[in-house]
Amino acid sequence: MRLKLASFKKWLPIAAISAFIPIIISLILGTPIMQALVAAGMTVLLVVSGLMFRSYGRERNQGFENP
Repeated sequence: MRLKLASFKKWLPIAAISAFIPIIISLILGTPIMQALVAAGMTVLLVVSGLMFRSYGRERNQGFENP
């Protein structure tokens, strides 16, 4: 559990930055705030899931190389 908590503490600033980017862009473009919040939530979900798969995914097979 500590390993997961430590990794989430490392990912939190990255997820926060990824949440602000669609909000700022949508405010500049003038889209409704609900669409901006949905876009921010989807972006955070994408970033956190990508980092989770990167951290906890299977290791590559060292003996195998793509042709």
